[in-house]
Amino acid sequence: MFVGGAVEYQEGGAWLAGNFPVWAAELPRALGMVDGHDLGGASLPSDLRAWLHRFAAAFGFSGARYTHIGHSLGEGRQSERPPLRFLSSLGEEADPWRAGDPSAQQAIRGLLPFGWNTKDNLELPDEHRSWLSVERVRGVAAGIAIPVQDYLSGPAYLTLLGRAADDIAALMRLEAQALLFHAIGFHGSAKDIIPPSTAPADPLTDKELACLRLAAAGAKPLEAARYLGIGKRTVELHFENIVSKLGAANRVHAVAIALSSGLIQI
Repeated sequence: MFVGGAVEYQEGGAWLAGNFPVWAAELPRALGMVDGHDLGGASLPSDLRAWLHRFAAAFGFSGARYTHIGHSLGEGRQSERPPLRFLSSLGEEADPWRAGDPSAQQAIRGLLPFGWNTKDNLELPDEHRSWLSVERVRGVAAGIAIPVQDYLSGPAYLTLLGRAADDIAALMRLEAQALLFHAIGFHGSAKDIIPPSTAPADPLTDKELACLRLAAAGAKPLEAARYLGIGKRTVELHFENIVSKLGAANRVHAVAIALSSGLIQI
């Protein structure tokens, strides 16, 4: 596990690491460093934005974006809702988040960097074709998406844009490790510096938030009931409301959503 839950995945009930143990030897050198600039010194969104610019330039791109998708929250497709966090090296006014990025759905479950291009494809949904057309107008031909799987706070990805499509495959073969390490380090810093932007449409009550905090700390319903001075059934009813308000599948999912969206902290 790297950076609070990133780069950990499960298959057939066993935790697999792929080539990550080999890569881990490079982690202290690679994480957070672009052209000698330490990401650990960032304290403001503007610092992160400047780092994104250096990151893109170091790999021959004209710009970079950071999108923290987060866990599913309420109705609608996870990849098409406004993200928890978004930052662009070009500035959010000049380059705001737009729904329809074809890379988002793959980034939700992806483990390694992958290339994308802005060629029109009639088989794509209209919202994806529209998103790509805006990129073409901006002069973007291709790029790389770098997923970060953070199971506590939900998936995120960095996007590099503005390089010729022919260069992408070779670059990923040579620099996949560095790209992934940089993305993980950036995501960890962004979570500390950029506040989450979304909240449930139906706000949670103080008691519901208290139940969530206790559950996140590992308390079972009976233990939470004793701590709060209420009945176990009341705690269960609170969680029924919480699950409904957050669009969660169950209590564990509700806790994950609450943590990733900044509703509670532990």
